[in-house]
Amino acid sequence: MIILVVAVVLGVALTAAAFYLNSAPSGTASMDGTLLISSTGAPPSGSSGASYTASYNVTLSTVSGAGTMNLTLLSGSADILQQHEFQVSSFVVSPNNLTMVLSGASVNLGWINNSTVWKSLNETYTGAWGPSATTSELRGSISPADFGVPQGYYVLLSLSVTSQPTNNIPMLTNPILPAGLTLPDKGTSVPRS
Repeated sequence: MIILVVAVVLGVALTAAAFYLNSAPSGTASMDGTLLISSTGAPPSGSSGASYTASYNVTLSTVSGAGTMNLTLLSGSADILQQHEFQVSSFVVSPNNLTMVLSGASVNLGWINNSTVWKSLNETYTGAWGPSATTSELRGSISPADFGVPQGYYVLLSLSVTSQPTNNIPMLTNPILPAGLTLPDKGTSVPRS
């Protein structure tokens, strides 16, 4: 009986410790995701006409709050970005929030867990802003200027943890596909103009 009580107490203590350690904020992470840019000032629609839309593969790696974020064009008629590598500092990721300073600009991405509006981005950290976007299309704190893009554009950055233990809650890994956007395979070459 004593062994059973000790085992239960030890099991509860280890579970609590694992939950605390897995949900504690961290400055070290490897993440990947997508950056979407649209000249319409809102998420692209199926009939965007002459507007500019591009998507980028994003990889982010930080150790002790500092690192880099790299962007690679996935789809789009042209590469609007002048810079593809950004210095990251003050990086902190927790179960509900990701904050960082991206080349001098403060960025805040919120965790999307089980959203019907952001369904394709569930289980990602996401930030989105554009002057013509509806309230439901805005999230976190991010700006087109953070990427050297004109202020009238819409940007959506979504990130997920690249490799995560299966017992780490709530950070699970899922493919990232913004609503209404189909991305080519990472191995597909994209023509540049």
